[in-house]
Amino acid sequence: MAKEKVKHMTGVFASVFAHAGHISKEDAKEISGLDDTSFEKVYSKASNIAEKLMKTEGKKADKFLEHFGEEIDEWMKEFGAKFFA
Repeated sequence: MAKEKVKHMTGVFASVFAHAGHISKEDAKEISGLDDTSFEKVYSKASNIAEKLMKTEGKKADKFLEHFGEEIDEWMKEFGAKFFA
């Protein structure tokens, strides 16, 4: 289960770069290691992050980390406080 969560987070991260035109969608899928259906879900989440970033003024890297962090928080809930234990 944890391995799949990491794949999803990696998929979102790579897909933001695909949406920005820095890598291809196929490259992002390869990086994620996800199947087609799972990848399309994370690609869609990345689309939302990329859209928010395009509307952002100022330090886009800070906003990227903020929005990506929200996704990570969602996936990490099941680990709770024991994540770093």
